Amino acid sequence: MKSFRQYILEKKQTYVKGWTLKNKINMSTTNFQNYHIKQVANNLSKFGLNKRSLLKIINDAWPDAPETFPNEHIEELENGLADNNVYIEKALQKKGYCMFVLDPTHGSISGWDEKSAKLGAKVLDDKYLPFEKDGFKLFEVKTVKGRPKYITSKYDWYTWLEGKKAAGKRTSIGSTMAQFRESVEYVIWGIPPKDKDETLLLTAGKDGKRITKKSDAMKLLKLLVTKHGVKKARIQELDVEVDPSDMFRNPFG
Repeated sequence: MKSFRQYILEKKQTYVKGWTLKNKINMSTTNFQNYHIKQVANNLSKFGLNKRSLLKIINDAWPDAPETFPNEHIEELENGLADNNVYIEKALQKKGYCMFVLDPTHGSISGWDEKSAKLGAKVLDDKYLPFEKDGFKLFEVKTVKGRPKYITSKYDWYTWLEGKKAAGKRTSIGSTMAQFRESVEYVIWGIPPKDKDETLLLTAGKDGKRITKKSDAMKLLKLLVTKHGVKKARIQELDVEVDPSDMFRNPFG
């Protein structure tokens, strides 16, 4: 199992995040500290905004704030002193913009609804092919309107991208095989020291195998907090059961 430090350094070396708009990548960066909202504040025209429209969003969100607050807040966003603004993000998501993050093992896209998020995810698949990478485990689809979706296999990934519903009832073979494998695993999230953004920290235990016991996940979480200074650490439970019969279907339709 890689050390915590090795894991984080490796993640940052292959880290990319940015924004999509419909069927294109609108902006991207490999700079971990170049927050999504900082990208917007420093490139307003790329997001269909100007100083006046940005001030309106801020004033509408905080009508009782001091007169100097809107301009001061914009400076904070430009300099990275404030790392998010949900009101600006939602205003952009309504227009079809989606925030994305990709690293060697995890990806996510955040949009207004599943339709716009799927358009952005297709662009990411065209450019980065996340589920073709060795070790890639999880892609999150987070929407303002709707429930989050967690995709844990490339078969489910391509099925979702193509707009097809998941296979129906489990076959008898699949039901039998399910009895001999763990269908749940645990991953650990948190904010590494000196960072501001939450990231996926651990997907495997000391033996390099996926974490299938919550008690083991709790021990690892405690280690990350007490020994490595991770903040806001949390455990996420994933249902990773995949019907073996699905493996023989064409994932591209």
